[in-house]
Amino acid sequence: MSTTVSDSETDGENSPRRRKNGLHRGPLEVFIIRISPACRAVLLYLQQNEIPHVSVDVDFSHGTEHLPAVFRSQPHQEVPLLVDGEVVVFEGPAILRYLAMRYTDYAGFGLSLQQQMSSESIISWAFGELHRAIGYNYIYPQFLEKYALSPEEANESMIEHGLRQVSKHLEIIEKKYFKNSMDKYLTGSRLTLADTAVATVLVLLEWTGFKFKMWPQVEAWLNRVKRQHFWDNVHTTHSDFVMQLQRASMILD
Repeated sequence: MSTTVSDSETDGENSPRRRKNGLHRGPLEVFIIRISPACRAVLLYLQQNEIPHVSVDVDFSHGTEHLPAVFRSQPHQEVPLLVDGEVVVFEGPAILRYLAMRYTDYAGFGLSLQQQMSSESIISWAFGELHRAIGYNYIYPQFLEKYALSPEEANESMIEHGLRQVSKHLEIIEKKYFKNSMDKYLTGSRLTLADTAVATVLVLLEWTGFKFKMWPQVEAWLNRVKRQHFWDNVHTTHSDFVMQLQRASMILD
């Protein structure tokens, strides 16, 4: 379920969802931006595990004063942000761990303790170092003005550095995680949330029409991950944006 929360729903004194601390009653709320990798991973986990929730699309373009009150009251006004009764959690890895602990008995993290710990480690890496390299150093500076450096030469230098980092990380995935032909996924033979986390970051490369031909194992794995339930539904905004970029590129050509 996706909604835009009005002032009456978040701030009204007589709202059935209001508590003394300003937090809501009922289904948990998750505040998101749909092109964010961590937000997409959280939405996917919520939908796949049928966890009742309300997803609230956050728009920072009009200033923080227009954000829902619960979101404004947090010291870290970043997405994703989860509010579940009196529990507030921010950052993708922490939210996924909370949902697994609170609702799913760690479904999707792997069967063994080693797989579960490997999944948590990879998730943290995906939304930390990997997202920093692919998103903030390579993709975002090309398309989102707020992440671009000035002057233009500095921005181009950062993008070139980012591309080298992208290649380095793809080499690690190709040669370290898939050195055993029996391993179809990052932690073994079964799909886990680790695969989802890394894949949500890697698909950012689709903004540029990036090709994975030099990393055939990564390309095959990514195609397998994208076949999981609810992937297409959660990635609708991402896919629409990629199509817009492709049409714009065709016009310019």
